[in-house]
Amino acid sequence: MRPSLFFTTSLSLSPHFLLHSSRVVRGLSSASSSTALHSISRSNDGTVIISPKDEAQHSATVVLCHGLGDTANGWVEPTQYLANQLPHVKWILPTAPTQPVTLNMGMSMPSWYDIVGLDSRSSEHCNGLDESMERILRFVENEVSGVDSSTTSLACVNPLDYSRIVLAGFSQGGALALYTGMTQLRKQSNVGLGLSGIAVMSGYLPRSKAFAIAAGSENTPILHCHGEQDLVVPVQAAAISKERVSSLLKEMGVRNENNSYEVKTYAGLDHSVSIDELNDVAAFLKRVIPPIISKTDGKTDGKTDGTQEGTVDPTKMSVRQLKVEIEKRGLKEEARGMLEKSELVQLLLKHQK
Repeated sequence: MRPSLFFTTSLSLSPHFLLHSSRVVRGLSSASSSTALHSISRSNDGTVIISPKDEAQHSATVVLCHGLGDTANGWVEPTQYLANQLPHVKWILPTAPTQPVTLNMGMSMPSWYDIVGLDSRSSEHCNGLDESMERILRFVENEVSGVDSSTTSLACVNPLDYSRIVLAGFSQGGALALYTGMTQLRKQSNVGLGLSGIAVMSGYLPRSKAFAIAAGSENTPILHCHGEQDLVVPVQAAAISKERVSSLLKEMGVRNENNSYEVKTYAGLDHSVSIDELNDVAAFLKRVIPPIISKTDGKTDGKTDGTQEGTVDPTKMSVRQLKVEIEKRGLKEEARGMLEKSELVQLLLKHQK
């Protein structure tokens, strides 16, 4: 008989977790997932990066973490499917370290942290979670500082604001994305990351009792997608995770705290991903990291039809985009000698008034 799975607001995993949580995408063909707009690069540590071929279009980044026993390669095709709908987005797919998993009889496999048991008390340990969060944070900080995550060089590649970065993940990777995005601080700061969003697929909130939302991240939108027939991470995990996050947001005085954590469930879907789910994730990303419109020509990053899908906001532009916009507006001489991104932003804001 299967043990009782849930206690108070903490999640216990099903014994089916003894297998793995590699994802299967229902209805996804290789043809629908191919893209001519992005290029793929791979690093020695297993990280896969899918970037816009036209670097100037890059105005947002998604860091997407796979599930237990999977690797970044398992998410290349689903990510390409998403990338076709978001040509301005760069995708970073890290691979978890291979390490023994206690619940899986000590077998070694790609895992973001150890899982020692099925009860709620065991789920509070998550040994290795802190190290994995540090790794994800390095990717985030690299995007903000302009360090190329695919190399060890310090090449500048369109530095972004935190508000143009999303953390996402499937199963254990979704748990990592949720915990990291809501609890961690910006580099050398006491302010939360304040990301543009978090997307969780078939995931859950780990280390629930110790979970605390960092000030500055309380308004981060969260999308939690889950199959109703999931036997690995039961669908109740979505409601439990939302309840915990929403209760903390309420304590912080956040209005409409329940609306910031959106849950979507899918009838008949097991521990996998469907096309409907990917389309919902794409819609969420289009909302939280829309392409940035250039006011001078009415075009958006990655779009040529002139539709108004984003807003003009210099504070969310990369350095490269700021320089292009400054040149278009004939402000090149006025910008001469400006070395800081903040100076370029202020120059554009001054001339928008």
